[in-house]
Order: sequence, then structure tokens, then C-alpha cells
Amino acid sequence: MNNNDTSNQSQEPIETVVSDSNIIDESEELDDADAVQAPTNKGLRIGCMTFCIAVTVLFLWVWQHQSQFNDNYRDALFLMRNGEHEKAIESYQKAIKNKSRTIFFKNEPSAYNNLGQAYMFAGQFTEAVDTFKKVIQMNPDIPEGYVNFATVYLRMNEPTNAREICLHALQSFPDIPLLHYNLSIAYALTDEPTKSANSLKKAVTLNPELKDFAKQEGSLQHVLQLLND
Repeated sequence: MNNNDTSNQSQEPIETVVSDSNIIDESEELDDADAVQAPTNKGLRIGCMTFCIAVTVLFLWVWQHQSQFNDNYRDALFLMRNGEHEKAIESYQKAIKNKSRTIFFKNEPSAYNNLGQAYMFAGQFTEAVDTFKKVIQMNPDIPEGYVNFATVYLRMNEPTNAREICLHALQSFPDIPLLHYNLSIAYALTDEPTKSANSLKKAVTLNPELKDFAKQEGSLQHVLQLLND
């Protein structure tokens, strides 16, 4: 063999032989990686689907009971206007029951306040007192609860309790005319005409229309004379 043959042989490219065993090993590694990722992805998908279903069910639950609250509340208002107080009580109770099953503002003071008025007009004074107490506990920053609370005691002919409620509430709400008006009635019923006249004067100053109501209130007839003097 001459030198040229030797050099030609040395310049020929050397082929790299990849064995089947190496290919099999790499495939197995990829399969193992996919097997690890597959359960993770599946679990994530299941979790997302479960969350979406839960949110949908919750929305439908809230929407259903909120709709029933609105329907019963409207029915109760209609019944109150027609003087059907017993039926109005039932509708308000249903409305409150449905509202308690929702998430947002489930303790609705206005519904309880109206229920208390329905009890009062139906002559169920004990239930009315308990309801207005609840209204005040739920939201002590609204004067309507105190006004109605005092009104119930006046209807029960308990002017002392009505007076104390008005005096307490006026410390926080000095410009609420109905509180002064109820206080005037309470003073009149406890035979304190001068104080009654002063309270009625404040009430009429804040709301002149209350003078017409006072003319229809039997306990204030002698007080109106003092007011005119």
C-alpha cells in the first residue's frame, strides 16, 4: 500500500453509529416526562371545572332567593296599601326568609321595619316591639326604627316607654320631626302639657304638615291651644 492510499483512507468521514438502544432510552424518558405532567394538567382542569360549576350554582341560588324576596316584598307592600295586614305579615316573613338565604345584605332592615309596621297595624304589639328592637340592633343609625318603636308603645298606651325612646333617639337625631311629634304625644299622655307643647312646636317647625296630624290626635287637642297662644 502506498502513501496516497493511506492518506485517502484517513480522509474518509467517520460515520457515527447510533444504536437502537439509545433511541429506545430517549423515547422512554419522554414518555416518563409526559406521564408526570399528564396527572398535573388533568387535576388543574378538574379543579377549574369544579370552581366554575360551584360559582354557577351559587349564582343561581342567590338569584332565585333574591327574586323570591323581591316578589314577596312587592306583594306585602300591595297588601299593606289594601289594609290586609295579616296577609302582609306572611309575605314579609317569606321575603325575609328568602333574603336570609342570599349572601349580599341578607339582613335587610327595611323588610324588618315594614314587618314591624304590619304587626303594629294588625294589633300584634308584642311582635311589633320585638321586630323594631331587631331593626335598631341591625342598624342603629336610622331614625325610622326609633320612630316606629315609640309609636308602638304609644298605641299600647305606654307613654313612659315611648318618651324614653324619643329622648334617647333625639340625642342622635335632633332634627327628626316625628320623634318630636311622638314625644309631644307621650308628654300629653303623662299630663305634661307645657313639655308637650314645646315638643309639638319643634315638630311643626321641622315639618308644618304635622300640625294637621295633631288636629286629628285626641291627646293633643288641649296642647294645640297652647301652641296657638
